Amino acid sequence: MGGSTATEGAGTVANGVPGRIAVGLWRCAVLTALTCLPVLVAGPVAWAGGSLAYSWSAGMTAALPLRALAVVGETLLVLLWTGVALWTVHPFTSRPLAGAARRCAARWLGLELSVAYRRTRPVVRMATGFWWDGHEYHRSEREARRRAAVHARYHDPQLHWDGVWLLGAAVTVLPAAALPLLALLLGALLTAAHPWYGLLLVAAGATAAPFGWRLLGPVGRRLLGPVASTRLGWRVAELEAIRADLTQTQAAELERIERGLHDGAQARLVALGMSMGAAEHLVDRDPAAAKRLLAEARSASAGALDELRALVRGINPPVLVERGLVDAVRALALDAAVEAEVVSRVPARPERPVEAALYFAVAELLTNAAKHARATRVLVELHYEGRTLTATVSDDGVGGAAASPGSGLSGLERRAAAFGGRLEVDSPVGGPTRITVAVPCELS
Repeated sequence: MGGSTATEGAGTVANGVPGRIAVGLWRCAVLTALTCLPVLVAGPVAWAGGSLAYSWSAGMTAALPLRALAVVGETLLVLLWTGVALWTVHPFTSRPLAGAARRCAARWLGLELSVAYRRTRPVVRMATGFWWDGHEYHRSEREARRRAAVHARYHDPQLHWDGVWLLGAAVTVLPAAALPLLALLLGALLTAAHPWYGLLLVAAGATAAPFGWRLLGPVGRRLLGPVASTRLGWRVAELEAIRADLTQTQAAELERIERGLHDGAQARLVALGMSMGAAEHLVDRDPAAAKRLLAEARSASAGALDELRALVRGINPPVLVERGLVDAVRALALDAAVEAEVVSRVPARPERPVEAALYFAVAELLTNAAKHARATRVLVELHYEGRTLTATVSDDGVGGAAASPGSGLSGLERRAAAFGGRLEVDSPVGGPTRITVAVPCELS
């Protein structure tokens, strides 16, 4: 009891006012370090450049318009020097500093900001013997690769947007985060000589510390995300990938149907025709043999009919059409190779395309659970909330599932994305595995 009480007391203190102040001071210090680079670079350059440039007109005795024109020119020159200094350090510092700020935003605010930087393009050797890096020709492959890497890194719109973040944060996040630290520092220095002023500054800094770092949220949402052109490029690439995947899926499905008809029903129907032709010739000379051939033909026709029905069920399951998603998934669970339970909280039927997408996703996940995960028990949960239909398949298998490129889960992810949905995989090595397919839709 005593140990439990002590632990709870420590947690209370950590979560109380002193804990919030300490956390706030730490976060303010981190943000100050991540956003102060433009000031550290621009400040000395502007001071040194101003000292040099403004000395040129210090003793000027010309008319006021000429002196004003000289000051304007000197000011523009100082701004030019400052801009050159910032541009020089920008390619080397903006990306790591913006990445660290994104990680802070994710940990502190739950603000997930995914960006994509330009990849190095492969170089190609032309018929002339020169190497093409996507922008210019080179005599050697090594030089082409080097130039391609340089172009990808230093001519990336996302990198330049990270530089915009640093400049924007230097005039917004930096003052808000640095003021509590400066107030505490000045207060500590003044406490000996002026106790009341020092304590007042310390109190002001401690009060502002839990709030000074929070400007990271609104500024980060605006400037730490992907650049607008990158967002558009992402969406175009995503739609192109979805279209390519659907095209491949359709081609594979047509090939499966053709193979099923050719190797199954078609072969049986050909054999059926041959048997009936032979029976036609034997019916007068050997009625008994003709009867046996007709019996075999009847059996072959029944087999062909069963194969056609199975093929149709794979294309458009009748139970899905007639009874809806929930009953169709329950039918899947009854036929599964492992023990499967279905729990549904779906009050009505969704649109037909969404039903089909979720049905075949669950069918593939059940197959994976039996074939790859070596599971003994599977739970399928169907849920509808917030205009999103969710199918979650959990198993007690070996785990380790991942939506790696080229895998079945990657295909499921792209097919869900075609409906604006998502795939979530939670499958640690050793299990258990929990895979969720969520698709936004309206119920009928």
